[in-house]
Amino acid sequence: MEAVLENLGSTLELLAVSQMDFVSKWDTQTADRAFQWAAYCEHVYARFHHNPSVRPVLEDRLRLTNERLSQALPGHRPLSLADLSQCRHRLFICLLRNPLTPYLVIKSLFDKYLLFEDDGDTKQGRETDMDLAGLIGCKSACKLLGSFPLNPKESPGSAAVTQTQVQGLMLLQRIHALQRLPGNDSYTKALLDAVLQDSGGLDHFSDIITASLLMEDSSSEHTAAQDFLLDWLHGDDGLLHSMCHSSSTELCARLSQRWPKFRLLYWGILKKWASSLEFDLTAGVWVQQCDSAVSFKTLVDHFKSLWSSQLKEETEKELEVLKKEDGDFDVQGLSVWTDLLIQLK
Repeated sequence: MEAVLENLGSTLELLAVSQMDFVSKWDTQTADRAFQWAAYCEHVYARFHHNPSVRPVLEDRLRLTNERLSQALPGHRPLSLADLSQCRHRLFICLLRNPLTPYLVIKSLFDKYLLFEDDGDTKQGRETDMDLAGLIGCKSACKLLGSFPLNPKESPGSAAVTQTQVQGLMLLQRIHALQRLPGNDSYTKALLDAVLQDSGGLDHFSDIITASLLMEDSSSEHTAAQDFLLDWLHGDDGLLHSMCHSSSTELCARLSQRWPKFRLLYWGILKKWASSLEFDLTAGVWVQQCDSAVSFKTLVDHFKSLWSSQLKEETEKELEVLKKEDGDFDVQGLSVWTDLLIQLK
């Protein structure tokens, strides 16, 4: 029995460590062993929590371990015997909430430990219920760290809460968790780079980013995460191009209205697209000169959405400036900006 008590105390210490800086040194093998010990505690609970002679012994060891951990770690949350029935849940949540948990460990957790069977006491506290609800959300949301397929017909602007929106919310929550500690900018950027690499392609991840930026929340933490995401997006022209190309023109206009930073990035993409067009004198139309460009019709559609939004006046002024810089022609076929204004007016 003494060995069981020692293992119980060691696992409580492991749960405490999962909330500390030491987690930054963990790898997937370490996480696997941690979950094995957590499963061991669940087994101990299931076997002995109704045993009138053993239960008091277990509770006494938990009390002593909790007291020792509370003295060593300010803010330590004592665990009760009933908490052991959800030990793997507790460990999972601690690692998710720790901004120093390595990306590969997080990815491994989503693959292996998404939801566990509750074979213990059902009398759980409100906090545990909330944690379980959060885990259910993580089961679908955090697949963005792997290759979770998106429904191509899904739109971030639809009325219902879509899978993409849930993924976007989880992305913001992860950024916020990392940004709570100072000096984490490089780590957060590295995480986003890794998520992009593993997310199934530019179109896949650009939909998630669009959903993230369209979410409305008055909290400063939420806005700060979105602002960081915009700064990171500024450094990836390929993703930005994919985002503007795959999103509807209405969504791009909405993002431009809400985020001045995105508006500048969006205008930069529109200018690149326009500069890639060349007028075909024979056919009398603007044609694409490279695969990354869009058609003149698509370009017009993007500007029409801006024209019909609250940004109409600003859009018109910018186009007039570009028209003048390009020679201020009033004849079609000489300047793409002239022809755009003619189409819009």
